[in-house]
Amino acid sequence: MRIVTAAEMRKLDEEAIHRIGIASLVLMENAGTQVVRLLQDKFGSLRDKRVHILVGPGNNGGDGLVVARHLLNLGARPKVYLTHPAEKCSRDCQVNLEVYRRLDGEIVSLTTSQRRNLKFSLSLADIILDALLGTGAQGPLRPELAELVSVVNEVRRPVVAVDVPTGVDATTGEVAGPAVQADFTAALGFLKLGCLFYPGRSFVGDFEVLDIGIPHRLAEDIQRFLLEPEDLAKLPPRPPWGHKGTFGHTLVVAGSQGMAGAAALCAKAVYRGGGGMVTLAVPASIVGRFPPDEVIVKPVPDTPEGTLGSPSIDTLRELLKGKDVLAVGPGLSNRPEVKQIVEYLLRTWTGPAVIDADGLNVLAEEFVLSVPQEQRRRWVLTPHPGEMGRLVGQSAQAVNARRGTAGQELASRWGVTVVLKGAPTVISGLERTYISSAGTSGMGSAGMGDVLTGVIAAFLAQGMEPVEAAALGAYVHGLAGERAAEKGSRGLTASDCLAAVQAILD
Repeated sequence: MRIVTAAEMRKLDEEAIHRIGIASLVLMENAGTQVVRLLQDKFGSLRDKRVHILVGPGNNGGDGLVVARHLLNLGARPKVYLTHPAEKCSRDCQVNLEVYRRLDGEIVSLTTSQRRNLKFSLSLADIILDALLGTGAQGPLRPELAELVSVVNEVRRPVVAVDVPTGVDATTGEVAGPAVQADFTAALGFLKLGCLFYPGRSFVGDFEVLDIGIPHRLAEDIQRFLLEPEDLAKLPPRPPWGHKGTFGHTLVVAGSQGMAGAAALCAKAVYRGGGGMVTLAVPASIVGRFPPDEVIVKPVPDTPEGTLGSPSIDTLRELLKGKDVLAVGPGLSNRPEVKQIVEYLLRTWTGPAVIDADGLNVLAEEFVLSVPQEQRRRWVLTPHPGEMGRLVGQSAQAVNARRGTAGQELASRWGVTVVLKGAPTVISGLERTYISSAGTSGMGSAGMGDVLTGVIAAFLAQGMEPVEAAALGAYVHGLAGERAAEKGSRGLTASDCLAAVQAILD
């Protein structure tokens, strides 16, 4: 599913109208008709249902007026609340307002006197339709509109938002004051980016994208997509004649004193993701922490502090031979010696690599850009907002405020794939961005990132390109978290998520 910003949506509208020649009133008619269909799908027969429609002055309000007209034909009881005088409405909104008036549709002008009865009036609605503001709205609402939105939320009737809930920034998801708490959002043409980012996502409810007649080929240059269940079909095939060598051999370099669990979770996740073989390189002093199982555990000479360091390089050089993928970082610790190891591995290794956790914390731009671009394009970085902040010299809060663009900026500057973890997870490659909204708050526990690293490494080992492996890895990881949380999100562990990965892939 292609995702657009507010500016991109405006451009698509303009191209459809002025370059292709589709009349704006036709697009508005299509939008209103599709919203009515959605209302029928969600609420059944609309006959005699009281549908109260909040109409703003722009084309979003015009969409609402088209809905109101069709509801009259269906035997419903629409009631339009007009927030502005007719002369202040957009041209297309005025056209549909006049048509609705000629059909003797009920209209309430929200003057001061009418506002006194607004709460009682809205409480009588079977459905409230929010057609107040469209994608162009930014910043806090005007006081009278903020008051109206607050009343809508207070009456607790089913609310359907047209395109974007009023008060939610269509690009960033920012909510600068009161916003309509929708139960359902009817996205027109394309889903807006701000409907996926918090806090805006909390106001969107369920959503459906409605085709309003904008030619999809106009949006082909927009390479931003929401991951969906059908994307799982892009996973590498499992040929019946396959064997462990067919599905790749991953070297996981991880662990330190007190951090053996991170290494184990990552290595096991490679197998759960379909990897054929896993070699786990860990400091020799902790090798006894790993029970015999499918993972090949290799002790590596370590420092007195129990971390990898300069004594480890010769052994790691040998372990790199014959491998298909490198995963580095989980549980390596923040000791100074780790930087030397990570830089050695990334400079030496020329195949696909996943870099996470302590592997990210020692990366510096000067080093990254010194590595040939052909090598870097095979790297997948998996930072959470705090790690991302350290990479770009910003706070985690600043990164989250730019969640839609922060990863893309770093991906372009460094020539890598970036997985910015969080809700939602944003996966940015050089040419394409994916968004995964899969997951649950129960995944906010230690070790989840280690599992993600292993799953991405598994997909790389099976031959996927970095951005696709990262995107599907993040999506599968989120779906596994949802599956593991079916009995409850509280107390969810990374091991629970790990066990669920296989079920998602079957």
